[in-house]
This record gives sequence, C-alpha cells and structure tokens, in this order.
Amino acid sequence: MKRLEQSLTELFSRSLSDLFPGSGRVGICTPEEPRDLMLGLYLYSIRPCYDITPQPLVQKGSGFREQAPQFLTLYYLLTAYSKAEDAHKTQEEHNILFRAIETLLNTPVLTERELGFRPGTYVDRLQLRMLDLTPEEMSNIQSYRESPPKLSVGFYVTPVEISAVAGKAVSRTTSADIQTVGGPQGREL
Repeated sequence: MKRLEQSLTELFSRSLSDLFPGSGRVGICTPEEPRDLMLGLYLYSIRPCYDITPQPLVQKGSGFREQAPQFLTLYYLLTAYSKAEDAHKTQEEHNILFRAIETLLNTPVLTERELGFRPGTYVDRLQLRMLDLTPEEMSNIQSYRESPPKLSVGFYVTPVEISAVAGKAVSRTTSADIQTVGGPQGREL
C-alpha cells in the first residue's frame, strides 16, 4: 500500500510539476491538515473488489498451500491547497484540481512501468477512475471538519491485491498399503 501511495504521489507530482516549484508539494494528508502540500491525497474508504475471485487456497510447491490474495478498491479524495493571496487562491486551487482531473483521464491504467513495481500476482495493471461524487457525498466524507468542505475530486484505484502470509503445510500420500481381508472366495486382492 505504501508503494502504491508513493507511486500515486509521484504521478501527480510529475504531471503538475509546472504548477509546483520544487518537490514535496503532493502527498498524503487529510483535507483538514494539508501541511505544506498543494495537492493532498486522502484515502477515505477501502472496499472489497469482487471482479477477481481466485480459489481460496493456492498451491505453492509440493508441500504448502497459502491463502489466496484478496482484492480491494481504494477510494481517494484529491484536494487542492493554494498558497496564493486571497484574490488568486480560488483560481489557483481550481487550476490544480483541473490538472489533477486531466491526469486521471490521461492515466486510466497504471502498469509496472508507471508504478515501478508489479501490481500483484493475479493482476498486471490497476485502474484509476474519477468518481462522480455529489456535493452531499463530498460533505459526508469530510464531515469531521469544523470548516466547510474543501472542493475536492474523488477517484478510485482497483484491483489492489493484498496477500496473506497464512498458509498450511500439506502432506501428500506417497505410498499405500491396501489389503482386503476375506473376499468372496477368501482370496486377497
């Protein structure tokens, strides 16, 4: 998960580099606490993804079975924060969000090339999709805030593979000694 969030941060940093002087302007934060960020990513929901359903146990070698990975859909908010004076603050935040939307539209799929790592055993790409959140939904997501909700854009990433390390040893039958006692004629088979 940490690598995925680093990759998302790098993706938005690269695509908005002309708007943000220097580095460290895109990062993970709540909409309430942006620190020095100009674009914040906030993970607000994690749900199961049922598009991929592997067998519950996966054979690993001849003597071990492990629990199959599970798949999740991660829901994020992108929120812009301007450092401009009040007169230009709203316009700058709008510009940042529109560029973030362009990034989502121009990058609907993340592969190993964009991520810097293979997304999983069962998947070789992740989907990025913008969400159609109503103002009420946005308000509910940011309901913990004391101030009014910030203008934000929602998106999700799916299918994110997570693997359990649980498994069990499996012993195989290597030989069998089968005898029958007293068949119809008293013969052994």
